[in-house]
Amino acid sequence: MKKTVVKPEWALFGVILLVGLAFAAFTQHVWEDYWITFRASRNLAMGHGLVYTPGERLHSFTSPLGVLLPAAFSWLTGNQMETLALWLFRFVSMSAFAAGLVLLLRSLQTLRLRRVSYWLTLGLIGLDAKLVDFSINGMETGLLCFFLALTIHGLLVDGPRQTLRIGVGWAGLMWTRPDSCVYIAVLALGSWFFLSDKTVVRPNLAHGKKFVAAALVCTALYLPWFLWAWWYYGSPVPHTIIAKGAGQPPLHLNHLLSSLLLFPREILFSYSTSIPNTFLPGYAEFGGWSEAYISLMSALGLLAAFAWLIPVLRPQARLFSLAYFFGNFYLTDVLNYFPPWYLPAVALFGYLTLGLIFDQALSLAMRFPQLGWNRGWFAHLPKILRVSAVGLLAGQLMVTICVARQLQAQQSLIENGVRRPIGLWLHDHARTPHDTVMLEPLGYIGYYSGLKMLDYPGLASKEMVEARKRLGLGRQNQIYLELKPDWLVLRPWEYQNGTYVDTDGLKKYYEQVQRFDASDKVAAIGWLPGRPYLLCDETFLVFRRKVEASHNP
Repeated sequence: MKKTVVKPEWALFGVILLVGLAFAAFTQHVWEDYWITFRASRNLAMGHGLVYTPGERLHSFTSPLGVLLPAAFSWLTGNQMETLALWLFRFVSMSAFAAGLVLLLRSLQTLRLRRVSYWLTLGLIGLDAKLVDFSINGMETGLLCFFLALTIHGLLVDGPRQTLRIGVGWAGLMWTRPDSCVYIAVLALGSWFFLSDKTVVRPNLAHGKKFVAAALVCTALYLPWFLWAWWYYGSPVPHTIIAKGAGQPPLHLNHLLSSLLLFPREILFSYSTSIPNTFLPGYAEFGGWSEAYISLMSALGLLAAFAWLIPVLRPQARLFSLAYFFGNFYLTDVLNYFPPWYLPAVALFGYLTLGLIFDQALSLAMRFPQLGWNRGWFAHLPKILRVSAVGLLAGQLMVTICVARQLQAQQSLIENGVRRPIGLWLHDHARTPHDTVMLEPLGYIGYYSGLKMLDYPGLASKEMVEARKRLGLGRQNQIYLELKPDWLVLRPWEYQNGTYVDTDGLKKYYEQVQRFDASDKVAAIGWLPGRPYLLCDETFLVFRRKVEASHNP
């Protein structure tokens, strides 16, 4: 009787998929931005157009696939089962993430890594809390990781349809996040620099032709969306990008080059870069995590950022390190914005870099006896490295379990206990269906209220972006006086420090009508890793514009 042998690829796919689905079932986590996108998805499925507010053609989402797939699932479920539509999207996204890890496994196997090395690499990626969470919480991260893995597979694995793999990977990245062109460019440049034989002309020409052909495939697959978005919205650039960049100074080539030259110094002597956060849970900078753990992750981030400068490392490690370096430069000095859902791509590059460095270090350690370095701890270095690999994986799993507990509480107490009820309350208490609401957290409140949203910074509101530009950075807290929203939803600290409102004007024209507070419930939880993250959103105040104020000029 023959034994059934499960291939490593299938085992890896099954384990990662189960981990993600178990994480989703336990936490029930749905990211705030999913509801921003899903409101447009549902409008499309119901025949109102791909818009956030019917009648306003505004590009209020970033990911084409991230809005079209939920729209398809909403339509398939009759636009009546939003939870089922979400779970269908979760399953597709998590399956894509697991399939991406299978492609990475095959890519690493071609490099003839030791098993401990590629399982360490894949384990760190597959158990990373951000990667898992943003693959199940309604974001497009699972799709992004799959297309990154397909691109890497095309770059590292020769054979049939190599150009097609690269081109489809590039197109998929653009369909997933348009700013993926940054990672496409860095991977292409790095592969030419590190993976081609620059001493021979013909291989270099072949390398260039391969990329030109891949670019044509990418263009053919992405151009239809690009042209349609340009026609439908009047611009191919998502309004979300315009809104986030409205307060940023214009980019100049000289400034970018000088920032790039100074970026290594910024990494070493400043905590303001994205690198310390790439391997940490989302919003870990708020506190509630071990300082030793944060220091270890920061040190690994530094190693991954500068490894491309080490000539003795294998070219593939230097390629991934270069992508990690430039990806973090893009987030830190170009966008000046790196919330946790922007970090999975650079984290993936970082983990690949560390895994290849580990394999090379292990290979060197196993050669020490031949070099006569077999005394003391040198003799045990291979065992030390293997134990360290197990320790890193165990630590990654423990952190992900802690994050699952954190997000379970956050979903239950904050999202379902505060933000969703605010949206439903506004829906029930609005004077008219055309009431306007000004706030920062657009997702839950915007979706469940169904009202016209004047969100800050203006992801779904052209009026907000125009007002921000008109008033300038020094008068952002006067915007509500310009837009005159019917409702204001503020966190207490936003009200107290005048972040979005002028306190005197607020008292004159608005009255507080409701308070939503989960602080007692958050405080009652005994074990809550990363507790400060929940404290930021545990209380919201709702203000209504006074009737007499509505008649003031």
